[in-house]
Amino acid sequence: MSRRTRRLCRLVVIALAALAAMALPALASANVTVRVVGQSSELLAATSVALGEGGREAVGFNGETLPHRCANDTAYQALELAVRGRWDRELFPLEILGERHVFSPNEEFWILYDRNVTSELWHFAEYGLCELHLPANATILLQAGVSGPEPTFIPEAVPLELERVTPREGKILVGARLTVHATKWKPTDIFGREDGRGHFVIPLSTPSNAAGYTVAGTETSVRTDESGNATLTLRRAGRFRIQASMPGSATDWSRSQLIEICVEDGRFRC
Repeated sequence: MSRRTRRLCRLVVIALAALAAMALPALASANVTVRVVGQSSELLAATSVALGEGGREAVGFNGETLPHRCANDTAYQALELAVRGRWDRELFPLEILGERHVFSPNEEFWILYDRNVTSELWHFAEYGLCELHLPANATILLQAGVSGPEPTFIPEAVPLELERVTPREGKILVGARLTVHATKWKPTDIFGREDGRGHFVIPLSTPSNAAGYTVAGTETSVRTDESGNATLTLRRAGRFRIQASMPGSATDWSRSQLIEICVEDGRFRC
């Protein structure tokens, strides 16, 4: 074979390889957020993970094969990566990060909520982990909870959010007050209506003021009023993390995300 022929063959091989690469599905990843809230504590703070494009199977955080064949853009893959395999890896999990909830006899279970999948509003996920495909910037919450009373069975453990109101941001001086607002997202229905294709579509949750929740994390704790507001007087300098919850509740295990605040005096600076 002449040098010219060998060169032509090499160019053909390179061209074919380039065409094959162009034919492969894109491997672009989507960053999504996972949070896990147990009965009495937040087990996993909001954690960002990168999912695949959905054309391949989910794999373990260390690359191992998983017990169920789910796409790599699903909530199943997201939870696996976020907790790094520390769960039972079932389609409807019973144990996550060492905390176990089974439906019998106390009707406890891990509730799946999603956000930014079809809307910015929170949603009681009618899908299981394997069927819930997540676009970029989606969030899922695995919330431990108890089935609600008949006839709606809507649980009390729901997404709960806490935000600063006054001052909105920045440091706070000792003796000053901080007002926060709590919002809860309770479903209006968890059964939904059939869409004609055998799937029951559950409506989005709507936000409401979270009244009666305790905001704790500093030396004092306060309860939110009917408007969902609570005002803390900060009497000690330091860095604190505040959170809203319903301590001791048998049915409402909701917990807001932690908010970090910094309180200054003449000696401590943020």
